[in-house]
Order: sequence, then structure tokens, then C-alpha cells
Amino acid sequence: MAADLSITSPSIGTYAAPRSQPLRRDGKDASGSGKDIAEGKGQGGSTDTVTLSDAAQQQVQKLKQADTSVRQHEAAHQAAGGSNAGGASFTFTRGPDGKNYATAGEVPIDVSPESEPAATVAKMEQVKAAALAPADPSPQDLRVAAQADAAKLQAQSEQRRQGGDTASGRAAAAYGAAQALGNSAGAGRGLTV
Repeated sequence: MAADLSITSPSIGTYAAPRSQPLRRDGKDASGSGKDIAEGKGQGGSTDTVTLSDAAQQQVQKLKQADTSVRQHEAAHQAAGGSNAGGASFTFTRGPDGKNYATAGEVPIDVSPESEPAATVAKMEQVKAAALAPADPSPQDLRVAAQADAAKLQAQSEQRRQGGDTASGRAAAAYGAAQALGNSAGAGRGLTV
């Protein structure tokens, strides 16, 4: 889902681990070749433990690694997002061992502007930090970070328009005061600083 600044909760961290070739119900890979998932399948009686083939054990290992990677990725978004980040949701894949493994995930984040430009600037800095928190940001993460930068620039522009106590507003006021002081000190003589 593409994040949009008009949406208050786009998802960051949409991350999917690389997928291996899916298995058919009969335990063979999609090409129809390969070993059965469970050795001894079809032998009389059921057992509580399943002995997996080498290929199935490798697939389980890959799913375990993907699960760890996806969960760490989403946890990084949540930790950096603070109160602006929601709970992670995951997409699961059932492994040949019958267990579910997280293979994709996302974390919603609030990118709505605040009532004050200064608060929006601070919020967008945190949103960007949350989007870029994982070691391997996804394309969606990068889009959200770019949108946070755009919203931050817009809020900074609004701060400048409001003048008041922004740094550029104070600098302009100081320059104006110096000019007025220089003009009142004597015609033709500038102010030496």
C-alpha cells in the first residue's frame, strides 16, 4: 500500500522475506519432483513426530531465518516510531513441519500533521527515523521516509510564514533593528560591528 500524507496510518515496514518454491499438498515441490515431506508417509499408523526429509529440513531452516528477520525488521519500526507506530501485523507461511512462520509484516504509522508546525516537524523526524530504523529498509519504508521529509519541509515553510520565534524570524528582526540603529546614528555612516 502506498503511503499518502492524506492517510493517517500508512504502513511502514512492509517487508517480505524471499520465498522458496512452494510445496504441493502431496509434499513434493511445485514441479512434482522431489522427496515427500515426511519419510515413512503412508506407513500404517500415525505418529506424533514427523521426520522431515533433507529438503524439508532446509526449507524449515529458511522459514525460521525469514521469521526472525521479519520480526526484527518490524520491531525496529515499532521501537523507533514510538507513539506514532501501531502494532505489527504479519503474514504467515506454514512450513513442512506444520508450524507457521512470519514471512512478511507491516507496522502502521501516523503521518498526519500536528496542529502546530513545530510539532509536525518533530513528528516527521520521528516518522522518518521509524521508516529507516531497520538495517534493510524496504521500498515502502523509503517512500514513507520521503513523505515524512516532504511534510517536514512543508511544516518548516509554515513556520517561516508565521514568523514569530523561528530562527529566521529572529534573524530578520535583528537585521532590521541593526539597520534602524545604523540609520539613526548618522546619515552616511554605517554601523560597525
